[in-house]
Amino acid sequence: MTPDRKTAGEDISAAAVLDPTLPLDQAVTPGTATPVSGVLSAAPNKDITIGLAPASAADDSELVSTVVTLVNNAYADAEHGIFHAGYQRTSSAEISGFIRQGRLALAYLNASPANDSPVTGSRSGEASGQRHVIGCVHVKLLSPTLGDFAMLALDANHRGGGLARKLVLFAEDHCRKKGCTLMQLELLVPTSFEHAGKARMQAWYLRMGYRVVKLGSFQEEYPALAPLLAGPADYRIFEKEFV
Repeated sequence: MTPDRKTAGEDISAAAVLDPTLPLDQAVTPGTATPVSGVLSAAPNKDITIGLAPASAADDSELVSTVVTLVNNAYADAEHGIFHAGYQRTSSAEISGFIRQGRLALAYLNASPANDSPVTGSRSGEASGQRHVIGCVHVKLLSPTLGDFAMLALDANHRGGGLARKLVLFAEDHCRKKGCTLMQLELLVPTSFEHAGKARMQAWYLRMGYRVVKLGSFQEEYPALAPLLAGPADYRIFEKEFV
């Protein structure tokens, strides 16, 4: 079970990630922490770096608030019709906890997370050279050989240019270096209506090498969240074998 849903929603966003429209040859090579500059159509001359947020960032209320807003905005679109109105994907407490645990990777615009410039969620940070957070993904080990990524979300101005793929590749590479041979993700798909975003998302994961390995029970895995569902849904577990 991936406990991230105890205070949040589904682990993979369809509307939040528009990269399934991109061909696979536009992805960066696995293991590359810093994507190639100029790939993003929304900001072709900007550099982007992906890295795990330092534990100290958990005490940065502005950063935490920025990530919470980014995720909830992305999932408000992605979860439309799946959960009842008013549902929120994450919270400040959850994001702070993920950061302290070393489980939250952030995509930064303009600078490396290793440098001394401050992190910001504001647009003014771009002009001053501060690091602007434009995406995130939660990554963890479920076992010594099984990794998991979740809560993949992008800033609305940086969707559709390959950033989601880079975040997934970062998560995979992180787990591979920890000794994992498999990667897992979850996808919640409504069964009472056709959700175009979920269909697109599943097709994207299949192209990236993931396969459905089982149908889980959302009610059993997340009993506190099940009543918030607006209707029936499949809880699909995907895995990818590293080669």
